[in-house]
Amino acid sequence: MADLGPLGVVGAGLMGSEIAYLGAAAGAQVRLHDVDDAAVQAGLARAAGIAERRTAKGRMTEEEAGAIVERLRPASGIAGLGKCVVVIEAVSEQMDVKSAVFWDLDRAVAKDALIASNTSGLSITDLGRITRRPERVVGMHFFNPASVMPLVEVIEGDDTSAATMDDAVALASALGKTPVRVRECPGFLVNRVLVRAMVSAYRVAEDHHAAPGAVDAAVVARGPAPMGPFALGDLVGLDTLLSISQYLEQAFGDTFAPGRRLSGLVADGALGAKTGRGFDPDADAPIDGPAELAATAYYDAALTEARACDSEAIAATSDIDLAMRLGAGWEVGPLEALGGAS
Repeated sequence: MADLGPLGVVGAGLMGSEIAYLGAAAGAQVRLHDVDDAAVQAGLARAAGIAERRTAKGRMTEEEAGAIVERLRPASGIAGLGKCVVVIEAVSEQMDVKSAVFWDLDRAVAKDALIASNTSGLSITDLGRITRRPERVVGMHFFNPASVMPLVEVIEGDDTSAATMDDAVALASALGKTPVRVRECPGFLVNRVLVRAMVSAYRVAEDHHAAPGAVDAAVVARGPAPMGPFALGDLVGLDTLLSISQYLEQAFGDTFAPGRRLSGLVADGALGAKTGRGFDPDADAPIDGPAELAATAYYDAALTEARACDSEAIAATSDIDLAMRLGAGWEVGPLEALGGAS
């Protein structure tokens, strides 16, 4: 991919505005679109705010920040993306919503334009086949917050061409990210490994009456994960986590079953940090035998799933560990830390 622009972003929420910022910071003329004009303005303001905060911290000059903001513009409807050579979709994680966006984009942009989805787990193959250019459709899964997190999973659907994968990898690099090539599967790579580990710890903790805070402490004490599964679940959002685990359970079986407590909390409206109620692990809980069992389950499950991804060639062996370091914050990847590839 010879240049970055013009770059379109569809969806002006948190992820879309962060991706728009990345494009503008990398020198692209960015056009942001949403069905709600107010959302577009809020997204542009959010992207500009990233530049302002970095200026305040001395990470860029006022002139640099001003140039970034100048490159951020609203699109005049979906047709306003017509000259974009790349469009990244970052709308809500619902297949019907994304499908409608892809149908519209296919008719709005040039036939050789690349269309990428920021989905965290939906089928790139299915999205591509909504269009008349499935070979030019690819997944680009940024991690939240996209302006900070270094990883982008570049997802290859069944019809994605080698040239499109190369273009998406080059784009991710141009945006200042580390791309990892991933072959499409439910949950992709990082979420598949991480959610398997988390729900495994939840189920063992339930069975052995382990305190969430004690489990988290045991997981962190063993390393290489920087945060335990209960604190991480509260941070991610328990409704989001439950939805992902149920989706993966349908795809891979009961090793991804979420457990009774997670399901019960979501049913009760306790969704973690965003509602002020969730697992609420006690950071001072002492590590005991049941907590150690749950921590063992966490790491055993992570290694098992990482090995499965390796044997299925979901990603290169070295990239599995790289993705877990950059996407999940592990100090060392599971294959290196816990026992190697299968």
